[in-house]
Amino acid sequence: MDVQTQIDRAAFPEHVRVTTYEEMDGRIFRIMRREGDVKYGLEILLTDEAVNMYGEEPMVATVLQQLHQHAEQGLPVVEAGQEYQRLTFVAD
Repeated sequence: MDVQTQIDRAAFPEHVRVTTYEEMDGRIFRIMRREGDVKYGLEILLTDEAVNMYGEEPMVATVLQQLHQHAEQGLPVVEAGQEYQRLTFVAD
């Protein structure tokens, strides 16, 4: 199953957006929402090493579970000009 299909099936709340993009060491999954002028969000880096060790589909599912949990608990504020808080999934 492709990554976008997994994101679509994860059933995030309507006001939450999940995007993904490639980075040198893996794939970034970013979750964000806005309330007026305030932006909330965080990112998870899924390293290529973790995907190679555990498989892409199970690792994407794990990342999406973590993002869903953060969406329910509350996302940190993203200050203007600052980067998103980042968590990383690496191989053991």
